Amino acid sequence: MSTIPVAINETDPDAEGVLSLLTYAVGSAHRDRLDFALVPYRTGSAVLAVARSSRIPVGVIGYRTAPDQTTLLHLATDPHNRHHGIGTALIDWVHARHPGIALVAETDTAALRFYEKTGFTGTSLGERYPGVERFLVRRPPGFSAHR
Repeated sequence: MSTIPVAINETDPDAEGVLSLLTYAVGSAHRDRLDFALVPYRTGSAVLAVARSSRIPVGVIGYRTAPDQTTLLHLATDPHNRHHGIGTALIDWVHARHPGIALVAETDTAALRFYEKTGFTGTSLGERYPGVERFLVRRPPGFSAHR
């Protein structure tokens, strides 16, 4: 895996290219699903950040912070730029901003290995939807990707 250098900054959900990336995290371009996913970012209850390579959006992450943990709400990379460290860079960026608290997310079997490779441990939540096992993943406070 070769790493693509990216610049990561908070963004508005309506910034160019961000909405199309968010469709990968939501799993649908259906307008109702996207509008629902955008509510926390538009109301200010969550933060949305974008990773850009040569000023082109290649990844997006959304999260909400509470005193005891940061919850990842959405994470996606452009399909043509996957396996180049963008998702990991986004997670590390969030954790660096909130190093004293755990990062948590809910994910599926397909993404579990990715999270484990980036310092998370997973616990099965069982079959949340018919035929779909979900996992709670957690990265401890103070985790350093450079250990």
